Amino acid sequence: MGIIRRLSEELANQIAAGEVVERPASVVKELVENAIDAGATRIRIDIEGGGVALIRVSDDGSGMSGEDARLAVERHATSKIATIDDLRRLRSYGFRGEALPSIASVSRFVLRTRRRDDDAGAEVAIEGGRGIEIKPCGIPSGTTVEVRDLFFNVPARRKFLKSVATEAAHVTDLAEAAALASPELTITLAREGRVVREWLRAATREERVRGAFGDEPLSACRGERGPLKVEAFLSRPERARAASSALALYVNGRPVRDRSLARAVAQAYGSVLAAGRYPVGVAFLEMSPDLVDVNVHPQKAEVRFSDGRAVGEALFRILADELARAFGLPVATRTWNRPAGASTHAVGEPDPWTFTGPEDPHTGVRPIPYPVRELHDSGRPPLPHTVSEPHGLPADQAFSRLTFVCQVRQTYLICEGADGIYVLDQHACAERVTFHRLRRAHAGRDIPTQALLFPVSVEVTARDSAFVEEQHAELAKLGLDVRAVGATTVAVHAMPKLLTRADPEQVVRDLISEATRSGGRAFSNAVDLVLATMACHGSVRAGDRLSAEEATTLLRDLDKVDFSGHCPHGRPILVRLGWDELDRKVGRR
Repeated sequence: MGIIRRLSEELANQIAAGEVVERPASVVKELVENAIDAGATRIRIDIEGGGVALIRVSDDGSGMSGEDARLAVERHATSKIATIDDLRRLRSYGFRGEALPSIASVSRFVLRTRRRDDDAGAEVAIEGGRGIEIKPCGIPSGTTVEVRDLFFNVPARRKFLKSVATEAAHVTDLAEAAALASPELTITLAREGRVVREWLRAATREERVRGAFGDEPLSACRGERGPLKVEAFLSRPERARAASSALALYVNGRPVRDRSLARAVAQAYGSVLAAGRYPVGVAFLEMSPDLVDVNVHPQKAEVRFSDGRAVGEALFRILADELARAFGLPVATRTWNRPAGASTHAVGEPDPWTFTGPEDPHTGVRPIPYPVRELHDSGRPPLPHTVSEPHGLPADQAFSRLTFVCQVRQTYLICEGADGIYVLDQHACAERVTFHRLRRAHAGRDIPTQALLFPVSVEVTARDSAFVEEQHAELAKLGLDVRAVGATTVAVHAMPKLLTRADPEQVVRDLISEATRSGGRAFSNAVDLVLATMACHGSVRAGDRLSAEEATTLLRDLDKVDFSGHCPHGRPILVRLGWDELDRKVGRR
């Protein structure tokens, strides 16, 4: 007997479900995309128990015949593609033919559908991937899919789900992503039988985006470069967040996750946006489907470009020009590494759209033979490259023994020591001191708090509001009294006394971004990251004028911390120019 056997249809479907159906929001995504592909103009999403107890997606699309409904729940059956060539120029959301059978294999699944000209509809019922039942039914034209008891037959999968609030928040984020991509749709979301969000049909993307982002001021940026067309709506640099979670990216109407594209958007702001910070808003990228491969991820959340570097550079250049005009910024530039003999194309010059491999069919230009080096510009003036020993003081010296001389550019403290001149970054120094105090107070469960005169309301995503609700007690240990007061609103009632100079709204936004960017990692494991974020907001910043007394006090305070020579984000706090080195530089030796 051979040892290789063909898997049963049931087992194969459950394996596929492991890739496609991660959580209730994954189910909603697949069903909403099917509705859009079917030409729907109205979609209603109902969930109960965060989507675990019930997901119902109803649309007014084209519907299906009984035979098509039966085929739709079989693996690799789809109306979206028929040949390999269709796969290369996809314009539909779906194409794999795996979503419905995968969902049906891990739930109690019912599909009801009717075409406009049919007298009756068809109902297909499946429980846990077994026993397909088909019968006629009465239903308005369109399709309704009900998914009950998700993962009822795969209990191990249920253990990985979060709270009802968090799972519901993921569904809300998914519904909003679909609404942003398709302004021509009306999408309604109901939880436990009550409508919580509704995105009414909009005439343009801009109208839909501005409606979704409420009071967040966004600037419209539009442009074309080669085959790439960009329409973006982005915040001012001071509204940037500590993670890219508030920046939505779409490629040909498909929401995607792409770090390189997010960095290109952030870098288009130039030096006014610190490294690791991203604007709030949406960027829509449009190009010919044959230049994009969407068949790289089971959930279709990632794409691959024929030349990702060219896409990133084109996106950067379009937005750099537009943002400079919108906000009165200097036009941002990127730095290129060129090997010997490479093209002499310079930054700032009009560059061709390029592709690796054959000539670009739009311009007839071949690739530039050197890669982009993505810079993380912190926005601060660079320190001289000639200075040495960037890691701190010699072991036998103390900061309090340095003599403060002056402050330059309201950013650096110039001090004299026995062995040379020290240049200290005042923000990095103050940040280290504040971080030390916060960390020590947190360890002793004694972070003093200060109640705000009036609570500060902060508009956040549904997912972030759920995070605040779940982690209220942990946040209180950090000296923050912040409470979820709505599906997308939290209120700050108290702040740590050490952060009296900080903006409560910005602290909460960055804290949530930092605490949630680590994925599934427990909040307790991210405390140092959160404390570092709080320290950053509560410390002296570049641009603050310091008196000689304040600078001297800061030097003394540095002697009291568990000092490693770096701020809590890893930047050196000082550099030293030794007397011997200075003598050589000026020709005395």
